[in-house]
Amino acid sequence: MTRQQFVQPTLDMRDIARSGHVTRWHSVRTGRDQTLAEHHYMVAMIVTHLIPRIFGNAITPGQRLTLLEYALCHDAPELLMGDLPSPLKRRVEQICPGQDNPLTLIERQIAPEIAELREKLREFSPGVNLIKIADLMDAVHFISQEGIGHHAGEVCSQLRRQFAEAVAAAEKKHPECRWSSAGELLEQMENGAANQVAFEGVPGAV
Repeated sequence: MTRQQFVQPTLDMRDIARSGHVTRWHSVRTGRDQTLAEHHYMVAMIVTHLIPRIFGNAITPGQRLTLLEYALCHDAPELLMGDLPSPLKRRVEQICPGQDNPLTLIERQIAPEIAELREKLREFSPGVNLIKIADLMDAVHFISQEGIGHHAGEVCSQLRRQFAEAVAAAEKKHPECRWSSAGELLEQMENGAANQVAFEGVPGAV
C-alpha cells in the first residue's frame, strides 16, 4: 500500500460511545479500572468547580465553553492509541522534540477537531494551565484512592509533585489568578466529609 493509499482513521461517535469501556492506568495496579469516560467527566467537573474560584469574573462565556469542551474530550485519541504511560511520552519528546513528535502528529490525524480546540484554548493562556492542573488532580485523586502496592504509591507521589509544579508554574505565569484554589479543592476531594455518609447517618446514633 502506498502512502497516498493509506487511509487515516479519525474518531467518530461510534468511538466516543466506547469511552466507557476504554480503560486507563494499565501500568499501575489499581483496585478498579478507570474508564476514559470517567476521566473526561472528572476533569470537566474539576474545571467547572475551579473556573469561578480561580478566574472569578475575568473569563468570557466563550472561554468557559472552550475549557469545558476540551476537558470533555482532551484524551479522546486514547480510544485508538490506548493510555500511553507518561515515561514513554516524555521519552518520545526527548527523541523527537517539538513538531516532529510522532505521537502529536498521530493525535492530530486521529482527532483534528481536538487539535483545533487545543489551538483555540491557547488563545486563553490561563486555561491551558487549568486543564493541566485539573488533569493532574484527577490522576492524584484516582491513584490515591484506588492504587495498590508500592509502585502505585511512588506514582502517586510523583503525580503530587507534578501537581505542585504545575500550580507553581501557573502562579508564576498568571499571578492575577487564584491558583491556590486548586490545592484547596484537591484537599476537599481527598479529605472532606462525605455527604453520602452524612445523609445515611451513623448506625446507632441518636
